[in-house]
Amino acid sequence: MKKAYSMAVCLLALGLFAQKPEEKNVTTELGVSLGNGGNTINTFGINGRYFVNADLALVLGLGAAYNQNIDNFAENTDGTGEEGSFTSRSRYTELSLGVQKHFSGTSRLSPFMGADLLMGADGSHQEGDDANSSGYIKNYSYERDAQALQAGVRATIGFDFWVAKGLYVGAIYHPITITMQIQDDTETTSGSNGSTIKTVNPGGIYTSLSTFGQLGSIRVGWLF
Repeated sequence: MKKAYSMAVCLLALGLFAQKPEEKNVTTELGVSLGNGGNTINTFGINGRYFVNADLALVLGLGAAYNQNIDNFAENTDGTGEEGSFTSRSRYTELSLGVQKHFSGTSRLSPFMGADLLMGADGSHQEGDDANSSGYIKNYSYERDAQALQAGVRATIGFDFWVAKGLYVGAIYHPITITMQIQDDTETTSGSNGSTIKTVNPGGIYTSLSTFGQLGSIRVGWLF
């Protein structure tokens, strides 16, 4: 009982001394995107913020994402016979530069909105061994590689909640993102029984607009 009481007093004391950033303060945070399960390692990021003043912060961020999906197929519908597999992988790395405008909120809660400039690179790889994406094919092989560079801008909204002095949790969401993608040529090699054909699809430049299409992320950070 005494230990529980002491812990409660400590937590209360920490909460009473929770402190928002002030001019020239620096914070660092880790964030993980809200995911949808499966074999996805959801977007992971680390951000640093420099507070020009109490309600304006400059942000430098680095993010990464990786997804892998492996489908195994049997030769027969009852699961017997030989087996094949089809693997899909994708990866993405991103560097962002941004600004955040923080609002008064409460003594612990600091809502904000802002914008980021984005620079990134992504790639995907698909590989089939005795299978394509639909099912088993004896002595069949498939391989496809695609690479691209991206640049863009996005809006941000979120909040910090200071749970103790120098420690906060929060969330961030990107309601609007505009990107331009420079796609390299995509190479595909496929065939059966050792005989393969290689095809090349020319790359290009593409733009996209995403509205309320990206999942948010939860964050934990601390004040230096």
